[in-house]
Amino acid sequence: MAETSNLPLPEAFLKFLKANGLDPSIYTAKDSTPRYIRYPNNFYLLDLSSFNLFLCRFIIEQHWGRLKPPGIEANIGELEAEFKCKLEKVDWLHGFYSLPPHTQIANSKPYQEGKMYGIDAASGAAVMALNISLGDHVLDLCAAPGAKLCMMLDLLGDSGSVTGVDVARHRLATCRTMLLKYALGDRCRLFVADGTTFSLAPVMAHSYFISYESALEEKIDIFKEWTSRRPWKERRKAAKARENNVSGSDHPELIFYGRHSGVVGLRKGELYRTLCDSEVSTCGYDKVLVDAECTHDGSVRHIQKYEHWGWTTLQRRVLDAERSDSLTVLQSKLLMNGFKLLKVGGSLVYSTCSLTAAQNEDVVEQFLRDNISAVQSTTEAENSPIEQVALTVPTTDDTTLATFTFRTWTLGTLACVLLSFLNQFFWYRREPLSVTSISAQIAVVPLGHLMAQTMPHRVFFKGTKCEFTLNPGPFNVKEHVLITIFANSGAGNVYAIHIVSAVKIFYKKELTFLVALIVVITTQVLGFGWAGLFRRYLVEPAAMWWPQNLVQVSLFRALHEREERPKGGSTRTQFFLIAFVCSFAYYVLPGYLFPMLTSVSWLCWIFPTSVFAHQLGSGLHGLGLGAFGFDWSSISAYLGSPLASPWFATANIAAGFALMTYVIAPVAYWFNLYKAKTFPIFSDGLFTSTGQNYNISAIIDPKFHIDMEAYEREGRLYISSFFAMTYGFCFASMTATVVHVLLFHGRDIWQLSKSAFQEKKMDLHTKLMRKYKQVPQWWFLCILLINIVVIIFACQYYNDQLQLPWWGVLLACALAIFFTLPVGVIAATTNQTPALNVITEYIIGYLYPGFPVANIMFKVYGYISMKQGITFLEDFKLGHYMKIPPRAMFIAQVVGTIIAALVHLGTAWWLMDTVPNICDRELLPAGSPWTCPGDHVFYDASVIWGLIGPRRIFGDLGYYSGVNWFFLAGGVAPVLVWLAHKAFPNKRWIRHITMPVLLGATVSMPPATAVNYTSWVVIAFASGFIAYEYYREWWSRHNYVLSGALDAGLAFMGLLLYLCLGMQHINLNWWGSHSDGCPLASCPTEPGIVAKGCPIF
Repeated sequence: MAETSNLPLPEAFLKFLKANGLDPSIYTAKDSTPRYIRYPNNFYLLDLSSFNLFLCRFIIEQHWGRLKPPGIEANIGELEAEFKCKLEKVDWLHGFYSLPPHTQIANSKPYQEGKMYGIDAASGAAVMALNISLGDHVLDLCAAPGAKLCMMLDLLGDSGSVTGVDVARHRLATCRTMLLKYALGDRCRLFVADGTTFSLAPVMAHSYFISYESALEEKIDIFKEWTSRRPWKERRKAAKARENNVSGSDHPELIFYGRHSGVVGLRKGELYRTLCDSEVSTCGYDKVLVDAECTHDGSVRHIQKYEHWGWTTLQRRVLDAERSDSLTVLQSKLLMNGFKLLKVGGSLVYSTCSLTAAQNEDVVEQFLRDNISAVQSTTEAENSPIEQVALTVPTTDDTTLATFTFRTWTLGTLACVLLSFLNQFFWYRREPLSVTSISAQIAVVPLGHLMAQTMPHRVFFKGTKCEFTLNPGPFNVKEHVLITIFANSGAGNVYAIHIVSAVKIFYKKELTFLVALIVVITTQVLGFGWAGLFRRYLVEPAAMWWPQNLVQVSLFRALHEREERPKGGSTRTQFFLIAFVCSFAYYVLPGYLFPMLTSVSWLCWIFPTSVFAHQLGSGLHGLGLGAFGFDWSSISAYLGSPLASPWFATANIAAGFALMTYVIAPVAYWFNLYKAKTFPIFSDGLFTSTGQNYNISAIIDPKFHIDMEAYEREGRLYISSFFAMTYGFCFASMTATVVHVLLFHGRDIWQLSKSAFQEKKMDLHTKLMRKYKQVPQWWFLCILLINIVVIIFACQYYNDQLQLPWWGVLLACALAIFFTLPVGVIAATTNQTPALNVITEYIIGYLYPGFPVANIMFKVYGYISMKQGITFLEDFKLGHYMKIPPRAMFIAQVVGTIIAALVHLGTAWWLMDTVPNICDRELLPAGSPWTCPGDHVFYDASVIWGLIGPRRIFGDLGYYSGVNWFFLAGGVAPVLVWLAHKAFPNKRWIRHITMPVLLGATVSMPPATAVNYTSWVVIAFASGFIAYEYYREWWSRHNYVLSGALDAGLAFMGLLLYLCLGMQHINLNWWGSHSDGCPLASCPTEPGIVAKGCPIF
């Protein structure tokens, strides 16, 4: 039990406590308040047991620098031995430890050696509330005695600055002593000044130094590096200078500045530059702390001292009404001046050591009434309950930032058109390149700043509703987000283009441009209807947090924070430009001069006449053993950028690829499962029983329907064993996804979903978004109804081209409505999106067999429109996090989607008309890149599921009915992992086994080939494990930037090569331009089977 005070509290103080709703017992217990300490440079990582926490770790390091807790355990042990007590970690304040109240800290050896410093928990909480980020310029208006300054500089890392101000010189000198003791003053400057009138601007650090001489005397022209080692004469000069300052100078007295505080190299006039009103919005401080002078009645230890000082002193210092009134006036002035020095979008924290409403709530309420531009931030309880979101997403909003500017429309439209064209252009190539929106997200930053600096500020139609300007001011983050939303529309693949390619190129049937345009536009826009129906459940609730968006938020913040070029290094923009140029220049080799770099298959070179070696070693047509690609388009073609994959996900994909490619596929082939040796070991082709290409056109009647008599004559359709196993793994992945989510995330999803649908309390982000006009629900309903009507009309009126009956459209829409919510919940909470395309193909294949276009139309409207809706919801959540007005987001998405659809269709139509024999592998010249691997697979699927039907392939009438057992295997596999996790809970690696990812790793094969996987896994390992673990600082600054630069560089070179050489049919013909040098990889090995260019066994 704590010892209680012998003397009762005076009656006046008891009345004071009662008036403020305070419990007197907190002051009567002696030695009840623990002491607190904190270690310099002491940060703590969260438990990185999932991809979500991987994101959290990445984001923490983006903003706090590399986390370094060196020797922390040894230091704790040393302290516990010194104090003969146990240190208790303070969970709600990272880096803080508490000790018993009687502990003497100042006399301890670790304290004297500068290994830790004492600081109140309340002071630490005030500093943490600032949410200091890398590069911030921070102002502390009441800096003494210095513990808060130390913590600020500790959190700030190696960039930005802290300016400390205090009116008492002797107290500020204590701050200087602490900074020197803990070696934390490198980015700090200290001014003796009145915090109510202080007006100096923050300064940026200079990259050069003058000398180690002092620069504090009055008449010096340029500030040199500060040092405390000064001769007596210089100290005397400084003292006289202070006397002159007191007598007449208006400048605050500078008593300390660090080497990188921005002072060294400045002239006096530059240092004492004050902030005018027009500069504050962009040149003010990022964060301001006003820890104001008060009555200190909130300090229990302080009040207990009055027992010895005398209660009359308490009456004079705490209860005196006149002094209290003068303090509230001072507090209001400090708060007002701190806000004046805060830049737009910055954060200010106001705190006192008083528990009275008059010195806290009343001061803040009056300030908010007087300053309508100030927005009160949130308490921790109001912030997002998802810790990763709370740590990453900004909790402030600047409503004055322009959104739909001339820059937004120009750069957004340009990014959308360019990415749409490039992605569709590269889609038909052997190694399709996906140019992601990250390329545009990074590339538009210098363009946006260039337009802000060069465009005229003239206002057109001033005073009217049509008033606008070409240059509303500096390029801002909200413009950037909207430009990226435009780019996102062009970065994705317009799935309906597959229908156009299948009908025109493969089936060689009529499909008019008007019908193609209707299909493409409606499939892209229909998803808005599903998004509108469920946005209140999947966007507004804090529980629906969409983990993938945190990477985007982190990147936006990184690109818009002030960045100083590190010594010997480069900024992110400089690094992007260097990598872009290198990627641009290099791609001329694999893209034109030396295409074999796409897949270097050395086994084929060693054994040029061995079919077995070619089957094993070919990266394009075999199992890819030892094959590697030196072409970024090959590496990132199907699995996305390997630089964006966390290592545990890479490990699952690598294991799944190895299981399929090096275990199951060889066993199935060499044991001749499903007549495997009759066909190539790896192929997406459709074959007859003798290994010849199946004549699909022979089994199609004039009405574009299956001709059963012709089908009986042609015989059963066969596929390679690898292709059959791929469908099996797809089946397994579907059931594994459901079972895995239920076992590992079921309880969480239920709780999160229930809270999302039932919670009435809004988190901070939803509350901030309420200030903007919401998108009316009828906008979404109109889009939904108009699209459904147009689709039904098109399917009825152009039924000869589209085949899908009206009831098929309604059934597809019903499936989309049914699956959008559960799939959305899974995607928003677990970052996993189950693939349901096979379900739609299965359903319509059984209900309406023999109509291939009807099957793919049903899949597009039943699955792809739902997937589009999920994408729109994710983008809405990104706008929610970045505080983009909802109507602006809606307009950007709709306009961007329509532009993207038009450009994708126009590009595809142009290529189909200008590239001879596009997608026809038999007629294309050797080494031609226009092989359309993705469209071949789509066409094959339309034949398997639509024309012939699932019953004749995988059903009771089919040859591959055994593949259905993979459904069961996929359901059992996660159960085994779950049981292992329960049996060995301490084996964390078991939790990382994600069966949906492992079993679904190869669902892209074909069209993806082995070299796409082998190269991807190696690069992903180098980035996600080696660079992340051992070169963390480089990884955090440049990893994602490098990914975007590589995408952009080869995209522009690929386009240039086609326009300059490809359209003129200028090709090279030498051994380095022929595939991967494995011509025998596709040869069958069954005796008696004849194939062109292959030996007969």
